[in-house]
Amino acid sequence: MKYSAVLSILVLFACGCNRTEARTKLLNEQEILKDSANNIRERIGGCMQKGVYDSAEAKKEQLGAVHARLIAIQSSIDSLEKMK
Repeated sequence: MKYSAVLSILVLFACGCNRTEARTKLLNEQEILKDSANNIRERIGGCMQKGVYDSAEAKKEQLGAVHARLIAIQSSIDSLEKMK
């Protein structure tokens, strides 16, 4: 996971993108994904209350993917901070 985050940062720099822009983009994406994760959690609760367990399981998998991306974004942010 960290390898891909570092590779992403290197690609950003190779394309001429500066650290501030990269960090801003990462923070924006992180904020959007946090909102998405909260919405998915609410939908999981609704599905569980209604007894629609298959849908709840699908949403849990979706939430796992969002969390994985959030971890990758945080790793990229941390790598940018270390480069300063």
